[in-house]
Amino acid sequence: MTRTGRLILTCAICMTAISTAACRGMAASGGVLVAAAADSASSGGTKTVTIIDPVLNMTAYTLTIPSKWVFSGAVIQGSSCASGPFPVFRIESPDGLMGIKGLPRLDWAWSESTTYQPKQSPDCMPYKQEMSAAEVLKHMVGVLKVAYVRDDVNPNRATFQRNVASHNSATFTSTGDQARGWVRYHIHNIAIDERLDVSVVCSTNTVMMLGRQHTCTAFVGRSWAPQGKWPEETFAGIQKSLVIDQQWNQKWMANVALVLKQMSDAGGAAVRAMGEAGERQRNALHNSWEQAQQMRAQEHQDFMNTMQQGHDDFMRGQQENQDARARVADDWCDIALGQQKRLDPNTGEITRDSFLYNYTWVNEFGKRIQTNDVNENPNGMGTGNWTLQQNVGH
Repeated sequence: MTRTGRLILTCAICMTAISTAACRGMAASGGVLVAAAADSASSGGTKTVTIIDPVLNMTAYTLTIPSKWVFSGAVIQGSSCASGPFPVFRIESPDGLMGIKGLPRLDWAWSESTTYQPKQSPDCMPYKQEMSAAEVLKHMVGVLKVAYVRDDVNPNRATFQRNVASHNSATFTSTGDQARGWVRYHIHNIAIDERLDVSVVCSTNTVMMLGRQHTCTAFVGRSWAPQGKWPEETFAGIQKSLVIDQQWNQKWMANVALVLKQMSDAGGAAVRAMGEAGERQRNALHNSWEQAQQMRAQEHQDFMNTMQQGHDDFMRGQQENQDARARVADDWCDIALGQQKRLDPNTGEITRDSFLYNYTWVNEFGKRIQTNDVNENPNGMGTGNWTLQQNVGH
């Protein structure tokens, strides 16, 4: 087997351990995968939802959510930098004003070796160093283009760090970090408070002849609710409901171990020897990646639609305010000039007459008569058909 092949296999083992450990750590310590969700509507009952792994065709994760809420989710098989699978999901109330999202994972990798550098791929971030969770949080605020309100403290950060570091060895070390912050935006003129939870896991693996190899992954969760209506207790119930299916996890790990053993025993020929079964698995992996891309695009489109709606509502309000100010200024101008706007109900045309007279009559020839006597009607005098104009404004 080539040195590059050995490196890839070693990294696959490492990232499997990291991803599993990170998921367990976040489930145990209240991490980003289930940052929050739900409101008092949960009193109407709950339902169990599942996330299916398309490669193994098995349930990979389950969650318990309010019965009337909308759910979608998928298992993503990882990136070129980190192969371990992870869940992405969206859980939201029927009106969309409350919910949670587990976003696609962010991965990046680099090497200290002078002879080997990981190939830069579009599914990996271009960083060549470790980043704190706070730095990733700042990056996400810029991506989402929302107003940052304040920092917050994740009370489970120390527990998460211990869980991640528990896998360290002489040749493999990993560190974990968490950050939390609040942002604000509007949905249909309703102020929304959103909490961003970020967890970062970075690993260093010493590979024989290739030196120190580094990989980092960042998990980002979004949870939101109308300002002043944050239901922490209900959110905690959703948080505790995330379950990693153990049968799926064991089978996935067993398949990885089997593939690695086959490749170790037979070298690169083992991959080709997998034949149709290998082709089916590669197709499933490809389809899963396509699904990940579509979900990234949908997440982006959903967010942009929300932002665009807020922008449109703001601009419409601004235009209404501007029109109102213009009308007031126009009325004051008429008063200063001693004019009164009057509407012709037949044509819809607005004209201006002296405000010294209360009534204006207009005939079909455009001739106008002004009077202060409501009973002075020129119709029947043989001078045409007269229409009383309607006063507009002041």
